[in-house]
Amino acid sequence: MALVDREHMTELRSASDAKATALSAESDIQLQSVAYAINEASNTGLTRTIFRGVLLDNTKTQLESKGYKLQNYGEVQPENMTVISWNS
Repeated sequence: MALVDREHMTELRSASDAKATALSAESDIQLQSVAYAINEASNTGLTRTIFRGVLLDNTKTQLESKGYKLQNYGEVQPENMTVISWNS
């Protein structure tokens, strides 16, 4: 679901629409953050980056479909840090 347009910000929408928008926004923002981290690392000659936070299933699917490899990182809560690599 798309974000709410500025002209519709004062309209009350259903709770299910608001939830769908929130989930979509969270996914979009995380994908942008991951893309930024990957591009920044690539620009400095690296072939991997560490993402701090829990990757959403949609983000994992998007990354794997584009050929990225994902590996949990850390010992305490490994799901909270993921190595994203693209050296193949």
